[in-house]
Amino acid sequence: MKIFKILFLFNFILNYTTCCYSQETKMDKEVEEIILLGKDAIIQLALKKIKEAGLSTDEGVSIANFTQTKVLTDGKEVWVSFSNPIKYLPEKTVFYFDIGVGLLEGTISTNRVSNPEDYDEKKIPFYKETKETEMNIQFVFEAINESGEVGEIDIANFEDNMIIREYENYYDLSIVSESQESYYKIEKTSGKIYDSEHAHLAPPPNTGDEGKFKEINWD
Repeated sequence: MKIFKILFLFNFILNYTTCCYSQETKMDKEVEEIILLGKDAIIQLALKKIKEAGLSTDEGVSIANFTQTKVLTDGKEVWVSFSNPIKYLPEKTVFYFDIGVGLLEGTISTNRVSNPEDYDEKKIPFYKETKETEMNIQFVFEAINESGEVGEIDIANFEDNMIIREYENYYDLSIVSESQESYYKIEKTSGKIYDSEHAHLAPPPNTGDEGKFKEINWD
């Protein structure tokens, strides 16, 4: 049940390839006009739409709230994806970690995660990493890599989806990749991993390239 809250956006991010927009994808005129603005300008347009939607208490939401930012298109829409593959939550917190913006249709898709899972607030802030959370995340990755029990993870190139929920004496982790989901706990003092569970995921059906969003490459 834990993975259902993140699967929609996660599967969307997985289901694209990188393209050179002028050569590989047939574009509507409106899409071409937006793409000509360039990546930075498109990202600013998307951030403006997020602020106008009044989703959060964070009026100053910016690219600094996210570790990954991508611009994609299927030829009919320009989709801006803001994401945080590593999601860290102290107890009794809830954040928007990922958000997608469709610039032409004006659609906004959000992914909020809470700790505990049923925790909620009227106004939800966007996640922003602090020095303390950065240190705790580093501890978690070191514990994983030193354990030899659940495989090694490269924090600099992490592309999957990890949720770290902090509790008094341990961290509760869920990790979802394209082919596997894993759950386990890590003791805060020793770094010991316990209560580990793993399950393989069936590959998504191959529907071809039609209607698939592709990341735009301006190079």
